[in-house]
Amino acid sequence: MVHTLWLAALASTASARSLLLSPILQQDPSHQHDPSSLKQDDDEPFHFPTVHESAVMARRIMHLSSLSTLVTTFPINTTTTTPSPSDSSDFTSQELSAWQSRPADLAGSPIGLMEYYSDCEPDTGNPTLLAIDIATPYRNFAQGSNISMEIRWWPRQSTHYTSSNIVHDGDTDSLPIKTREDDDDIPTPQTPAALPRFSLHGYLEPIPAGDLARHLVPACFMRAHPDSALWQPGNDIHSSQYVRFVVEHVYWFGGFGDRARIQWLPVEEWRGVTREEVEGCRLPGE
Repeated sequence: MVHTLWLAALASTASARSLLLSPILQQDPSHQHDPSSLKQDDDEPFHFPTVHESAVMARRIMHLSSLSTLVTTFPINTTTTTPSPSDSSDFTSQELSAWQSRPADLAGSPIGLMEYYSDCEPDTGNPTLLAIDIATPYRNFAQGSNISMEIRWWPRQSTHYTSSNIVHDGDTDSLPIKTREDDDDIPTPQTPAALPRFSLHGYLEPIPAGDLARHLVPACFMRAHPDSALWQPGNDIHSSQYVRFVVEHVYWFGGFGDRARIQWLPVEEWRGVTREEVEGCRLPGE
C-alpha cells in the first residue's frame, strides 16, 4: 500500500518542465502543441530534434556502444536445422546435441541474444560483427531468417533512482517530501525508459579481405572487445568470420515521445551522417 501511494504521489508531483534532461531532449509536455512556448530553460526556446539530428544521435550511440541484441527467428523447415556432416567437425558433441534437441514447436519463434559489435566501418553506417558460425543468430540467418539489431544508450552514470526518491515501509509521514523545487522531479536521465535506443533491420554479408585490411577491422574490433581474441578467425575452437550488418531500415526510439522522435528514420539520413557530426554530438548523461 505504501509503495502504491508513493508511486501515485511521485507521478502526480513530477513536473516535466524541470526534468533533468539533455537540452536536445527536454520539453514541457503541457506545451507540446505550441512550439513558441516550448522552453529548455528560461531564456532559450525549446528545440525538438529533427530527423537528421535523431539520425546523428543514433550513429553516436552506435559509435560509443559495443553491445547489441541480435534478433532472429528459428527456421520453420526443421529438416534443415541439423548441421550437415561437412560442418559437424566444427562442433563438439555437446553443441551438436543441443542443436539437434531444439523443441520443434519453436519453428518461426523469435529469439534475441546479446552480441558484440564495433563501429569499424564508420563511413558506411554498417556495424561490424564477429560471427561464430555455430551461434544461433548466424545459423538462423543462414537458413533464411530475417535479422534485426537492437542497440541502446547507457550513460556512464547511475541508471536508477537514488535513495532520496524511495519511500520505505513506515515512511508514510514523509509523503510527499518537498525540500526544494527539484525534489519533486523524476531524474529522467537516470531512468532507462527515457534514454534513446534503436533497432536496425537489414542483412549480414561477409567482409572481404580487402576491406578487412583497409579498415583494420580485427584491430578495431579487439579494441572494443579484447576478449574476442579467443575466437578470431582461424582459432582452434570455432569457425568464425567478420561480417557487416548492412543497414536497410532504422527504427528510432529517442525517449519520451513529447520531447524526442519515435519513428522510422530514412536510411539515407542514417548513411549520410558524417564523422564530424558523430564526434560533435552529445547524448543524455554524456
